[in-house]
Amino acid sequence: MPGLRKRIDMVFKDILAALRTRMLGRASAAPQELLSPEERLVRDYDLYLVDLHDEIPALVPQRDAMRSAWRNGDFEAYQRAFEAARASGVITESGRPLYSLVKEWFVEPFLELPEDEAPAHVAMLEPFRAFFQRSPSAFSAATYADALRVAAFVQRGTAYGHLVQAEQRQSCEALLETADAVLDSQADPDNFSWRMSDYRRSANDGDFETFTARFEQAWQLDRYNIDLCRSHARMIMPRWLGRDAQDLEDFARRAVALTQDRFGLGFYALIQQANTDVGDHALADTLCDPDMAKQGFEDLLSRFPAPSVMNLYADMLEWMGDTEALADLLQTRFRVMVPQIWYGDTRSDKIAYLFATLLEAAEVLEARRAR
Repeated sequence: MPGLRKRIDMVFKDILAALRTRMLGRASAAPQELLSPEERLVRDYDLYLVDLHDEIPALVPQRDAMRSAWRNGDFEAYQRAFEAARASGVITESGRPLYSLVKEWFVEPFLELPEDEAPAHVAMLEPFRAFFQRSPSAFSAATYADALRVAAFVQRGTAYGHLVQAEQRQSCEALLETADAVLDSQADPDNFSWRMSDYRRSANDGDFETFTARFEQAWQLDRYNIDLCRSHARMIMPRWLGRDAQDLEDFARRAVALTQDRFGLGFYALIQQANTDVGDHALADTLCDPDMAKQGFEDLLSRFPAPSVMNLYADMLEWMGDTEALADLLQTRFRVMVPQIWYGDTRSDKIAYLFATLLEAAEVLEARRAR
């Protein structure tokens, strides 16, 4: 949809600005321009946009403190905030543990570097290395090792194995070896951050049993960590380490059994929603139970009302091809768009996909009204 993408490149705030101008009017004598489909959608359903890290106003001061800590190279402040959040056991309005958000807020500038800027990733490893060297611990080792792995896979690139250049492969392997050495130098299986990093590196072994065993060790330290479970869900799909679709279905149902007291069927919904992150991957390729997934999202929304949860629900309905339920959601409850939830390589791509999805739902509603 090149026309849509071109319009979306204005980004959402420009759509809003244009809509406000037209609604308020420039000069009464000037002819009114026709609204674009996106502008009509925003007007008709009172939509607005919130970025993922802005969606919970009560957490903005903590978010800003972590961003400031990054700018100042204050990894110690980050460690204190992470460990305090971990000890608190707080699950935020998005259903995610507070400590996961603390980490995202702090390392956001590193993780948001463009994937085609490998030298920038390597250069930004320096503050991680400095933190580890001045304060060697299981936490600093895990923090540095995780960053090294990110940089390693950026060095490798996303090409198929036979297309990766020898220099890229060597750079990737060198960084991974450094990550392993750093992590092993401060081994502490009882430390949550170390255990999580140890689990992540086991994905490189390409062995389902080893990977699953490491996951169980990490998951035991926090059963309610939905980020951990969603990450694991992606890796046990058949195109990566999974054996068949049954692996994901069994995992989703087991996760529900262990978390139903606080999430209802929510873990089933969020684990199966990871299917939407995989290109060319349809509902028919899975064992996902659509009714159970929808009930899971209803359970989540009754407990965790953050806009990102509603966006995950809408994204799941689009993937399942349930345009009637998606239309119901748009008509009654969907008002806040969170672009980071949606599929796409860039922010513009994500917003384009989001609008295309909602426009499809709006068409269903128009057809209903025309009956």
